[in-house]
Amino acid sequence: MKVCPRCFTRFPDSERFCLHDSAVLVEEEDIARLGTSVGNYRLDRILGRGGMGTVYSGEHIYIKKAVAVKILHPQFARYQEAIHRFLREARAASAINHPNIVDVTDFGILTDGPVYFVMEFLEGKSLEDVIERDGAVELHRALNIANQIALALEAAHSHGIIHRDLKPDNIMLLKRPGRRDLVRMSPDQSWITEREESYDFVKVLDFGIAKSLIPDELSAETVQGAVFGTPEYMSPEAARGEEVDHRADVYSLGVILFDMLCGRPPFEAAQSSEVLAMHINKAPPTPRDFAPHREITEMAEQVMLKAMEKDPGRRYQDMTEFRHDLEGAYGSISYRRHAPPRTGMPPRGQEARQQPRRLTEELDEWIHGDASRLSVEQARVMALVDRAERSFTNAPTMSPAEAERLANALDRALDDEE
Repeated sequence: MKVCPRCFTRFPDSERFCLHDSAVLVEEEDIARLGTSVGNYRLDRILGRGGMGTVYSGEHIYIKKAVAVKILHPQFARYQEAIHRFLREARAASAINHPNIVDVTDFGILTDGPVYFVMEFLEGKSLEDVIERDGAVELHRALNIANQIALALEAAHSHGIIHRDLKPDNIMLLKRPGRRDLVRMSPDQSWITEREESYDFVKVLDFGIAKSLIPDELSAETVQGAVFGTPEYMSPEAARGEEVDHRADVYSLGVILFDMLCGRPPFEAAQSSEVLAMHINKAPPTPRDFAPHREITEMAEQVMLKAMEKDPGRRYQDMTEFRHDLEGAYGSISYRRHAPPRTGMPPRGQEARQQPRRLTEELDEWIHGDASRLSVEQARVMALVDRAERSFTNAPTMSPAEAERLANALDRALDDEE
């Protein structure tokens, strides 16, 4: 029998969701762990159940800190490869150490065999829940989410780690107070600047099937040719069961961005095998034709289609390239630093830094590039003489005190030269 973790109603094993509250059903063993302790952590409620493990909310027994605890499913505990892959999730996430990746703080092995690791507790919603509840995501919000996912993956790839199971269900959105200016087009086609009220802070979860590209003692345990991942977000090479590299994550991120902006992934079918076949053989639909009622800029469409190229060599080759083009994909609402110059608006960001050079920079350039061979002292004398000449010539009304100060400065400069 399976059990609903919310209402605790029991259902036959053939059911996946609770008929009362649509919660994902869990096993009897999962429910039995509620109220028990794992290491120094008490398990309070079930947050979710994935292919490898069950995630609980809990609390540190002594310091009362809220945590999330993931426990490997018992049926996998006897398989060394499953355990190694589970441990790789904990090791990979902790090694990357990036603010947009969930922080793993502890790890242990239970007396009855299963392993667990402890993560920071996230108070938010999954991107899957947001799309399921609200439909397509507004353009500037979707680009902000995609940019943070790309930052997290960029850090992971720099450690030789690819995710291989990117999907909206593995993206948590935490609501944070606004901190940036938004440029918005008003109904009269004028542009106004306003402070954002809040924004989504992204946390990427579940590196459970991530594969380290750096050889180690676990690499021999990898099952060759196995298909890992979620069909709707899987790259063509992963769908074929081939070896993948970080560009598989680029493809999956392109699919996630498509899902956010269009409200649905590009390929859907009743059977997983049909979806995989589409990823391998079928060109993705054009986003603006697929969802003509949504705001999708031409550049946003280009970013998605390039990320979803069937040939990895024609995709973005890294997340830096992806993020660069993402900056030009904003539409009627953008963050101030991404907005083109508007009449009457002061420059911001890099544009604001294009200011006249400081005097020290001009002097430095002159010292290193002047061909006259003058020393700094000689140049100072010449500058004072030139200033004196211009002052006396163009400003005959100079007060006696000002004239005396200028003359004394010139005398001191000449004395220094001697």
